[in-house]
Amino acid sequence: MEKEEIKIEFVEKIPVNFSGYTLIEGFPGMGLVGTIGAKYLAEKMKFEEIGFIDANIFIPIIRIHDGIPVNPSRIYVHREKKIAIIISEQIIPKYYTEKMAKSIVEWIEENNFSRLISLEGINAGETGQEKIYGIASNPKSLELLKKYKVQSIKEGITTGITSLILLELKKDENFEAISLLGNVNLQADYKASASILKKLSEMLELSIDTAPLINEAKKTEKELLKHFQDIKKTGDKMEKFEDQTPMTT
Repeated sequence: MEKEEIKIEFVEKIPVNFSGYTLIEGFPGMGLVGTIGAKYLAEKMKFEEIGFIDANIFIPIIRIHDGIPVNPSRIYVHREKKIAIIISEQIIPKYYTEKMAKSIVEWIEENNFSRLISLEGINAGETGQEKIYGIASNPKSLELLKKYKVQSIKEGITTGITSLILLELKKDENFEAISLLGNVNLQADYKASASILKKLSEMLELSIDTAPLINEAKKTEKELLKHFQDIKKTGDKMEKFEDQTPMTT
């Protein structure tokens, strides 16, 4: 049996004209900063859930909330602020990151978004520091980092889905695309997420109270880490099963 073709579809249950919107991307990465920050922003500012990413690459382990299954990757909007958020609660397997990144960029271009801001973590080796770092997709985006006094990473290596998204968006010299990176010291670093949200609040003129995010950290950290550990265990078991299953044509 041949392997199934990769299918990724953006399902918008409620139509939205995204022209001029800023897109916030929160995929799991170092310190889970992106997922934590994006989820907190959506909840505290009462974003409206309008859709999800339907893909056959997600590991079949789904979180239940209030008795109802939750899509692994969801789309939220704040119409007044013209901001959209993509949140993923599953790590995208490395074999599919390129396809997912290109699908996201295609969706961005099709819907005429004006800007992308990715939320990520980085281990800068500065324990206790709340410094924010940034990566820009092009010179115009680099000026955006300078404007808001975000220290750009001049030399180094970046990995994962966000790196591929920025690389794809580099082709458009007029599109602003940046990644904000908080200094991570923990597996699930809520302080780093709070630091990024403070900078994001400044850039987009939002009012985000990050105190509850830090205060609730101990409780939510355990829940989120368990969720991702369960996903990893399930994924490992599935890969082992697939490796042992003979392929036929």
